[in-house]
Amino acid sequence: MFISYTRVIKQNNMGSKKDRHLDISAKLIEMGQALMTEGKDSKDFAIAQTGSFMVLIGGLLFNERDIYIFGELCAMYSSRKVLENLEKMIPNLSSLILENDEGESYDDLIKRINKLRGGLSDESQD
Repeated sequence: MFISYTRVIKQNNMGSKKDRHLDISAKLIEMGQALMTEGKDSKDFAIAQTGSFMVLIGGLLFNERDIYIFGELCAMYSSRKVLENLEKMIPNLSSLILENDEGESYDDLIKRINKLRGGLSDESQD
């Protein structure tokens, strides 16, 4: 079954990229709607919001640039969350990282960050 399926895909040149995007988009939107309904019925905001995200991603699939930008936004948000969690462990981390000389290299910055990390555990991080 799998071999014949892959042959069909190769013959159809991936079954047309646009057709595949439409197929995945429809599935994501359908799953998202189901989750939104489930979340509304159970009064579970997290499930409902997850459904909304799936609908959003299903809609973004029509434009590769939109997918790229959304991915960049997700990466920025993730980086912010990591920094917030580090800030909880090391107060004023952002200001400590941003305090740099004009001539400081990336290697110097990394050494400074590692020294800060060393303060979290034993001094063996240098």
